[in-house]
Amino acid sequence: MMPATEVLVIGGGLAALSAAISAAEKGGKITVANKGITGKSGSSSKAAGILAAPFGHGGLNQLPIADSPHRHALDSLAIGHNMGSPALIKMMAQNACASVNWLETLGVTFSRDDNGQLIQLNAPGNSRPRACSAIGGGAAIMALMLQTAKQLGIKFFDGMAAYALHKNGPCVVGAALCDANGNTYHINAKSVILCTGGATGLFPTVSGDQDNVGNGLMLGLQAGATLSNLEFIEHTLIYRVKQQVLKIAGLAPFISRGGKLLNNCSDNLLAMHFPQTPSVQISRAEILLCVQQEIVAKRGPVWLDCTQFSDATWAEFESSQGDVVLKKISDAGVNYKSDKIEVLPAAHSVLAGLIIDKEAATSVPGLFAAGESVTGIHGAGRLSGNGLTACVVMGRIAGRNAIIYAEKNKKKCLPYLVIRVYQRLDGDRRAALINIMRYAADSGLGIIRNQSGILAARAIFTRAIDELGAPDKIHPADKDVLQMALLGQLMCDAAVRRKESRGVQYRDDAPNLNIKLEKWQTVKKNGRGVDTWFDVPIS
Repeated sequence: MMPATEVLVIGGGLAALSAAISAAEKGGKITVANKGITGKSGSSSKAAGILAAPFGHGGLNQLPIADSPHRHALDSLAIGHNMGSPALIKMMAQNACASVNWLETLGVTFSRDDNGQLIQLNAPGNSRPRACSAIGGGAAIMALMLQTAKQLGIKFFDGMAAYALHKNGPCVVGAALCDANGNTYHINAKSVILCTGGATGLFPTVSGDQDNVGNGLMLGLQAGATLSNLEFIEHTLIYRVKQQVLKIAGLAPFISRGGKLLNNCSDNLLAMHFPQTPSVQISRAEILLCVQQEIVAKRGPVWLDCTQFSDATWAEFESSQGDVVLKKISDAGVNYKSDKIEVLPAAHSVLAGLIIDKEAATSVPGLFAAGESVTGIHGAGRLSGNGLTACVVMGRIAGRNAIIYAEKNKKKCLPYLVIRVYQRLDGDRRAALINIMRYAADSGLGIIRNQSGILAARAIFTRAIDELGAPDKIHPADKDVLQMALLGQLMCDAAVRRKESRGVQYRDDAPNLNIKLEKWQTVKKNGRGVDTWFDVPIS
């Protein structure tokens, strides 16, 4: 048994630290349990450090341009193909500027001009320049937040993967965890916040951390919470230099400064496919489908060409985000000023998640969630810059409300049953199962998909579940493999149900958008523990 806490945050990225710090700022005992190394593992530390916020300070030309939370929300809804929750999106947009300001109080430095105004980039899909660049990127943000969290007395348990949530009646009252050596632990808590990241680790090529395999989504579902939008996977373009794949997320810093995308015939793809649209207003979904279609048509590789940038543009880029993007590209062996850089699609985030209300609470008392563990803000497509913004906004809201709930909660943990610990999976067998599931996700749940491919992928996930055997006979250290297989199966079920093309997902057997499917496909455990699907109106 580990020390009891008032609020247990499961995860270690931007949303988790935002939640933990916000809860600690209101007082109380806060604990963070993370299966990786807080501040370093996960996707947040690898992000470019761009947050969308409607300050209206202007772009690289330093000329102010009118912006507002309302405009920010409208852009978010449009890029989400009307599948986002208007209430959650409005909350995110209204709190976006305050979140950037809050990060600055923690020591984060954002790129500003000589007059102290934020330099806001034009990021894809945004009708206004509103991308704020943290100097040093996600790694700098996380390091400063971790420092603040430790100063507030927050306790950290790294290398601890949660494999179950404990309940007393309907209420979540703690979690069971397992370390890398297979030892199990329990933490009593008056409230729990799930901030475990997404599930891009189901795919072979990712922009962030491949250990994110959707554990938090399955923890919430198994505890009785509702899971939705499982068919929507956000992809992005990452870079390949001399056959080395660089896990650097985000094309926005290049496109916003005038970068071009060329196929292997030197055609300017954005100018060719979107001749009437400024490049910064083309959505990520449109860019990705365009690139993927070029690759499928054997006109790839696709290249990022920034050789026309001026010395002044490079100087500004290098000062604001050089260590995050440019240095990594340069270290890999390419001169970004004179050479083209190959780009390829990669899984960036899963837009599925637990359904929450405006207090970041799930339908299960005592269970809150934020970051990529929730759905609703991004809909069927994520506006560039909104990923980190939503993590901070909803993380802070989750932290504040979780500590308020904890102060009122009188439920106690029930005695834990002694559970027999079974033998762990052989390392080779574990790796083989994960690899074949990643193949299934890539082939059936990619940018371009169809019914037969989805069903073939589902069959692979089902075979993995059957091979693993009964859940109560799996070692806690291997629960993540089972969770990965179960989640993949559910994602296939959701994709089969959505017979249309929407967002990043293009069905070549159903190429049109179907307005009748403008609803959330949702799954929840029924009283017998069986997954039950139903549709939820968007609200």
